[in-house]
Amino acid sequence: MWGVPDTPEGRFEMIVLHLVLALRRVAREEENGRTLGQAMTEAFVVDLDDTLREMTVGDLAVPRHVKRAVAVVQDRYARYGAALDGPQVEGLLNAEVEARLAGLRGAEGLDAARICAYIREADRALELQTGARVLGGHLAWPVLQVETSDRTSAG
Repeated sequence: MWGVPDTPEGRFEMIVLHLVLALRRVAREEENGRTLGQAMTEAFVVDLDDTLREMTVGDLAVPRHVKRAVAVVQDRYARYGAALDGPQVEGLLNAEVEARLAGLRGAEGLDAARICAYIREADRALELQTGARVLGGHLAWPVLQVETSDRTSAG
């Protein structure tokens, strides 16, 4: 959707983006949020490990891939967070989206503006949710505005 390729790399970037947004929100809940954030990250690692093995990545290579993926999450957390919290949100966020997604194989027609709008909307929507709801694991994401051409090109 929106030019993000339906490839393992494109899917990974979208999963990480949503994980980062969720981690940013739970971090605002202090100690309980840190505990939940740790659990979310651990669940991501376990799922990634399982997925890599299903993709027949060799047993010796899986830990290296997982370690790189965790580093990517930390990097995206810092970079997307700085962009969202910075004084020039639009420019910084667009630069991050372009840097992370435009170079992916199959990313022709990337609509960075729509992706950035969704990121800002998701960040705001998560911020408006109560701490109890968030800590209960009930994160509500904004509804995607999908045009007919997006649906037909997806598949």
